[in-house]
Amino acid sequence: MQRGGIWTDIVRRWSRGACVAILAVGSLPAMAQQPAAPGGNAPELQPAAPGDQIVVKREPVQIIDAGKYRTSLVLQPEQVVAVAAPAAGIVREIPVKLGDRVPSQGEVVRLDNAEAKLLLARATALYKVATLEQKQAGSDQAAADIAAARTEAAKAELDLAQLRFDQSTVRTAIAGEVLELLVRAGETVSPGQPLAKVGSRDRLVVEIPVDRTQVEAGQSLSLLVDATEVAGKVEVVLPLASRFDPLRDLFDSIASARVVIENTGGKLNPGQTVYSPMIPRLPIIEVPSGAVGNGAEGGRKVQVVRGQTVRDVPVQVLAGVGPGRTFVSGSFLSGDEVIYESSHLLADGFQLQPVLMSTTDRPAGTPASPNTRPGAPAVPGATSKTPTF
Repeated sequence: MQRGGIWTDIVRRWSRGACVAILAVGSLPAMAQQPAAPGGNAPELQPAAPGDQIVVKREPVQIIDAGKYRTSLVLQPEQVVAVAAPAAGIVREIPVKLGDRVPSQGEVVRLDNAEAKLLLARATALYKVATLEQKQAGSDQAAADIAAARTEAAKAELDLAQLRFDQSTVRTAIAGEVLELLVRAGETVSPGQPLAKVGSRDRLVVEIPVDRTQVEAGQSLSLLVDATEVAGKVEVVLPLASRFDPLRDLFDSIASARVVIENTGGKLNPGQTVYSPMIPRLPIIEVPSGAVGNGAEGGRKVQVVRGQTVRDVPVQVLAGVGPGRTFVSGSFLSGDEVIYESSHLLADGFQLQPVLMSTTDRPAGTPASPNTRPGAPAVPGATSKTPTF
């Protein structure tokens, strides 16, 4: 039977999910390549001739959901100040809005100051009386000493009243942007209660997982922020943060790095998402190390059989899993089978179609089919020879 452009896959499952496929080439040219000789360069791809046989070993994938390792990474201001209530009171007014820029010592929240204002006026008047009495004390030393003491006490009361009045206006210690407003006008607040948060956007920071053997303090590092690549500097390398603990499964040597980004142009904003190559976003599978090959543009790839078609899957290589196996992350689908050994190089899009083969036509060294044994009846639909085209 003529099957133009189809590669026929003579498949048997032998042990623990591994497959050996003997491929007979169809009548149209298909891209298969003989392996390079030791120490030589791989030959150019050549169309396979009808009747060529190709042996492929493969195993089904067991997909691990990348969501297990996902964690949010966002830019944060390097310096953030929580503006707190200095005393108990009622919020009278909030003269700023979220996102407003405020200078150092700029006003953020105003508390009700009616009582503080009256106390300040009273203390001012008492201090004035005390200073007048001190001037009228005359030559009587005892009276002068008493007047001086009263003046000193009145001055302390005045200073205290002024402090309480000033505390009704809550200010920020740093210049920056209003990141959060935690109260509303009319609310009663307690001493030390946070009212707002102010942060500087001039320098932004993020803590990311890194390969401890590849990253050190002071090193420049390229980060992907949203869809933009930006430059940062590693401030310090720390023990791995607890929120990154699941990643220990995927990497041999992992740590946390605090990265600082100079934002003098103000193009970046707190809260923007940072993507780390150490946090996989695609499904993860365990494969034989021999299944990982070189892909396009210096990347790595794994070949899979997907719906009887060979597909190249670009991958990120993760940690090794014992001798001869490794974790990789890529766009794998349920039902994929990883090719870990092949007698030819197979191009992406290579077509396979399962058929049966008799024992007499099995290549030397190929295990017997589970359905073929001495004296067993022929398998229905089996052919006595490799199909001819």
